[in-house]
Amino acid sequence: MNEINFMPILCANDINVYSMARAFHEAYGIKSLVLARNYNGVTNHSKILNFKIVEHLDDTPVFLATLNEIYEEYHAQKTLILIGCADHYVRLIAENKELLKTMFVVPYADKAVMDNIVLKETFYNLCAKYNLDYAKTLIYTPEMGDDIQLDFDFPVVLKPSCSVSYNRHAFEGQHKVYFIDDMATLKATLKEIYDHGYDNHMIIQERVPGDDACMFDLQVYVGSDHKVKLMNFGNVLLEEHTPKGIGSNAATLVDYTEEHAELMKKIQFLLEDIGYEGLADCDIKYDARDGKYKMFEINIRQGRSHYRVTGGGDNLARYIVDDYVYHKPLELKYVKEDFFWHVVPLGVVYRYVKDPAKVAKIKKLVKEGKSCHSLYYPKDMSFQRALYLKLRDINHFRKYKKYLGQ
Repeated sequence: MNEINFMPILCANDINVYSMARAFHEAYGIKSLVLARNYNGVTNHSKILNFKIVEHLDDTPVFLATLNEIYEEYHAQKTLILIGCADHYVRLIAENKELLKTMFVVPYADKAVMDNIVLKETFYNLCAKYNLDYAKTLIYTPEMGDDIQLDFDFPVVLKPSCSVSYNRHAFEGQHKVYFIDDMATLKATLKEIYDHGYDNHMIIQERVPGDDACMFDLQVYVGSDHKVKLMNFGNVLLEEHTPKGIGSNAATLVDYTEEHAELMKKIQFLLEDIGYEGLADCDIKYDARDGKYKMFEINIRQGRSHYRVTGGGDNLARYIVDDYVYHKPLELKYVKEDFFWHVVPLGVVYRYVKDPAKVAKIKKLVKEGKSCHSLYYPKDMSFQRALYLKLRDINHFRKYKKYLGQ
């Protein structure tokens, strides 16, 4: 058995962080060190991670100085694995990879490779090159002003080309994405975004019709040899619907079919061909009008729902450690087994998932023990944490009633 002499350093403080810390704890019984700007309920009162609050952690000098301090403190005893759990931290790691890889295990592609998919207009060019479908799109630049010529109809989706820059210019009422029904609202929203300091491009895109159940999510692990090792394709049956959370996965079924496998092969070829490395999360929507799956984006990190991969038996922490620490060969796996993941109460899932057949399948999987919730970890359930999770569940019932009715 390999000696456990490594420690994960996780950057951010949300469900993504907790899920990754849980994966390391389940696999190796070790605590992760979490770096964050502030505390978050989902990671508070946890026994599986240690917290280090660092103001202005998003700033490059602070980020690098903090990591240097951690390296000096721990590197003599442990191999340190650096993992970003939010886009901006992954970008910071990639931008400083040459320095950081002398101190840490850095399971990420080079910045030039990341840039191919971080900027959405570049990403859509890649989609065209690799024969992946995507919604009709206009790349908006500030120079266009009010001269917006669309070759598709409203409603449209408006989102930043560079989410990292967009999040650095946050403002009250800011949305992750905007669903817009007319030109006047589109122009007013663009003005508000640019007035608050964002200076990159925006994506105006045809809104693909369909509810949450038309969304799909592909979790990917690409090895240090730039070959895909793991693909887990899921049907997102329910999303968050608050302005800040809209589009975030809340409940997902693993959904392997031969049709999905063909799409996975295309994405696999793209990632391998551009020299990608590490974790990725693909957002996809099925368009019933033409029967095609439309690519929205590839996130350069594990997705919010990535614990479904670990919960289903393919521990992502083990993939990283076996690859980068123990240098074990890894075989390609497309996950085919049915499994259900959620991060909202089952009562919310049963109420708001509209397809009775899918609800019946979820209930069957729950009964069979083939389901998981990212935050309910039996080995990390103090009274304070259990109370927080119970209140969080109650709040989800309120939020879904507010935004979806019933």
